[in-house]
Amino acid sequence: SPSHRRREATRRNLLVRTIDAMATLAAIRPSDSRLGARLKVGGTQSGRIARKTVAAGAGRRTNSTRRGPVSIRAHASSSSPSITSAPDGSREADVLNALRNVIDPDFGEDIVNCGFVKDLRVSDAGDVTFTLELTTPACPVKEEFDRLSRQFVTALEWAKSCNVNMTAQPVTNDVPDAVEGLRGVRHIIAVSSCKGGVGKSTTSVNLAYTLRMMGAKVGIFDADVFGPSLPTMTSPEQAVLQMDKETGAITPTEYEGVGIVSFGFAGQGSAIMRGPMVSGLINQMLTTTAWGDLDYLIIDMPPGTGDVQLTICQVLPITAAVVVTTPQKLAFIDVEKGVRMFSKLRVPCVAVVENMSYFDGDDGKRYKPFGEGSGQRICDDYGVPNLFQMPIVPDLSACGDTGRPLVLVDPAGDVAGIYSAVAAKVVQEVAKLQAGPKGSLALDEEGVAGVDGALRVQLADEGGMPFYVRGCDVRRSDKSATADGESKKADFLMDGVTPVPDDIAPVEAHVVGNYAVQISWPDGFSQVATFAQIQALSRLPAGAKVGA
Repeated sequence: SPSHRRREATRRNLLVRTIDAMATLAAIRPSDSRLGARLKVGGTQSGRIARKTVAAGAGRRTNSTRRGPVSIRAHASSSSPSITSAPDGSREADVLNALRNVIDPDFGEDIVNCGFVKDLRVSDAGDVTFTLELTTPACPVKEEFDRLSRQFVTALEWAKSCNVNMTAQPVTNDVPDAVEGLRGVRHIIAVSSCKGGVGKSTTSVNLAYTLRMMGAKVGIFDADVFGPSLPTMTSPEQAVLQMDKETGAITPTEYEGVGIVSFGFAGQGSAIMRGPMVSGLINQMLTTTAWGDLDYLIIDMPPGTGDVQLTICQVLPITAAVVVTTPQKLAFIDVEKGVRMFSKLRVPCVAVVENMSYFDGDDGKRYKPFGEGSGQRICDDYGVPNLFQMPIVPDLSACGDTGRPLVLVDPAGDVAGIYSAVAAKVVQEVAKLQAGPKGSLALDEEGVAGVDGALRVQLADEGGMPFYVRGCDVRRSDKSATADGESKKADFLMDGVTPVPDDIAPVEAHVVGNYAVQISWPDGFSQVATFAQIQALSRLPAGAKVGA
């Protein structure tokens, strides 16, 4: 039929345009030394990004001697087993008991029980050597671990010296075997706003370089092909992506020790193409780039919650997300959609960065020209554990325009200090995620509570002992429905007319990170319920089965 032929013609035209977009990246021969090698479709992992090790932090004084910065050696090979016990009365047992005084602030456990202590050796002369294998080279308390470990071990009566080797856990991830270039990437962090012009790229770049200065190996992927920012915000010497002649793998360009991939470095500026073409282009760049061994890959997400965003979340096993917003309610509306998208895809949001929050006037007063509350509301409604408010500072945007991020220009400044706090929390929250969720939620299939639609909840904060709540109470507690003028919206189904029934039960529920549960309801509503929110609900008595 004519309509069928038109649909086929449209489909063929779209396919041709997609192929043309892919061919753009392979337009120049690999041997072209003037512009560097472009990309071609397909290919596997090739070489690695060469980087020099950067020591992290400042030295501390221990036993009246000044030590240099503590550096951590990351490795990708299998590690030796943790040492958690030794024969009673042995010197090794004395060392372990001393190290139990060093507490990890994230896990609330001592470093011995955390499994950090490895390769413990004690010589007859009293020289102690051991390894602390941390969760990441960018651990923000690594220097404190080093200092306290030496302090407690050298306090032993027989101990003559103490040597601490710092390493990081082997690289492990859930990347499919087919995506060879990402096999060495430990964690993938998405920086998202779902709204343009709120400073998302500024946050991505400064976060990446802060993590680098903390000692981590870092890469940045600019996923916005319509308006790539990295060519403006960074100044690599080789400003064009290169391709391996034999394998076709993309080699990231590099600036100040951070690997960078952006469509803007493909020599084509910004793209003009339809959504499906963009998704295919992003998928190609993600799956054919040889990142090498990275501790963190920062994804500078494009605005919105469409095909491109879903492609990224489906192709990559994203570890966590950082949400960027501004104080206005208008920004909150869009950012909220992004938080819901991440929750539905089981990607935990670990921090909110609220840009342009305030400025301090010459009169000593703090002014908030764009209002306040958007960032705090995201944290309150969705249980995001950390909020950082960035001041309005002309140097922040000026440094971005000149191609050198502010944290590199003024690493000791106040803004760099805030970014350091953001980076530290990202590292800490990711470490917590590795320890597993703080709770679980499931249907009371055994009827323990004796109420239809009851849910069985277990929280680590309460020792894992189960308790029961009504599904309707969880649904009605949804905070996203309590916007101004909509205080009763949570009491109704999606049609806005039918009240939430007392026996409503979820279709499915999945834990998001270690702070919330994403719940799908029969009417199509997707809810993000935090464990703190569920913990505050009225509880049902257990043991009163129906008919008893």
